[in-house]
Amino acid sequence: MPLTPLDIESRSFKREFGGYRRSEVDAFLRSSADALSHAVLERDDLGRQLLAAREEVDGFRQRERTLMEALSSAERLAEERKAMAETEAERIVADARRHAEQMVMRTRGEVTRIEQQILRLKVERETFENRLRGLLDEHRRLLEVRKQEVGVAEKLRSRSTLPPPSSSAGPETL
Repeated sequence: MPLTPLDIESRSFKREFGGYRRSEVDAFLRSSADALSHAVLERDDLGRQLLAAREEVDGFRQRERTLMEALSSAERLAEERKAMAETEAERIVADARRHAEQMVMRTRGEVTRIEQQILRLKVERETFENRLRGLLDEHRRLLEVRKQEVGVAEKLRSRSTLPPPSSSAGPETL
């Protein structure tokens, strides 16, 4: 049977001559009983803590099982959604390719139309430049003729004894 604090406190010894001092033995027995009492309380507390820890571990194990089941369900759901997303992505890509091909066709037609416009505008510009060159050449020729006419008029005037024309009449009157 285990020793209790009460056993220590109630223990008595025979008295003999030359034995131990009774006050010291009693003090030691009280101290030992207190220590044993404290150890018993601590053991009981540790037992309660152990029981609580075991219950907590059981709770954790139950939560772990629940989490594993939830994780497994989530993985299945993720796989299903991934498959659905891949199917949807393939459909979107196919639609985008069709749309892109239509845009390319329209763009090619637009490029052809713009290239034809550019070619027509180049022809118009070249025609305009040629006409402008012709007009400029004609004006230069007219200016040269005018210059020659003024030169001839001045030569005639200088050879003749005619007075010079009045200041109001210039070479334009000739």
